Amino acid sequence: MTVNITKALKAALQADNLDEQILLESFQQWKESRDEYGSYLFGKDSAYTIPKIDGKSYRLRHVHLPPLSTLEQLEVWNKQWQRRGRKTSDRVLVYVEDEQGNYLLIFILPEPMAHEIAKMQTPAHRQIMESFASVATKFLETGQVIA
Repeated sequence: MTVNITKALKAALQADNLDEQILLESFQQWKESRDEYGSYLFGKDSAYTIPKIDGKSYRLRHVHLPPLSTLEQLEVWNKQWQRRGRKTSDRVLVYVEDEQGNYLLIFILPEPMAHEIAKMQTPAHRQIMESFASVATKFLETGQVIA
C-alpha cells in the first residue's frame, strides 16, 4: 500500500504549518487497521455518489476529520471517540483508492462547507468536486498525481 498526496493538499498543509508526513502515516496506519473506529484523527468513512468517475458512483471517497470550528463539536467528536462511536463533522479529507489498494489524498474540505460543496448545487461547488474527480480519474487510470 502506498499513500500519495496532491500538491494542492501538500500546499494547504504547509500553509497551516502541518506536517504532511504525519497525515500520510496516520492515514496508512488507519487503513491498514481496517477499523473505522481505530483512529482519533479519522471518523466516518464513505463514498460520494457524485461526481461519477468512469461512469461509476462511489469511487471518490471522504473521511470525516476532527472539527476545528467550535469546542462543542470537538467535544461531541471526543465523546464518540471514547465510545468507539461514529465520529462525524463538516470537515472531510477527500481521497480515492485504486484497485491495488493504493491511495491518493486529494484535499481537505473545510468547515462549515464540506457537505454543502459535495452536493454540487452551485457552479463553484460543482467545479470543485469535478476537479477532484479529474484528479482521481488520472490516478486510477495511470497512477499519476496531477494536482
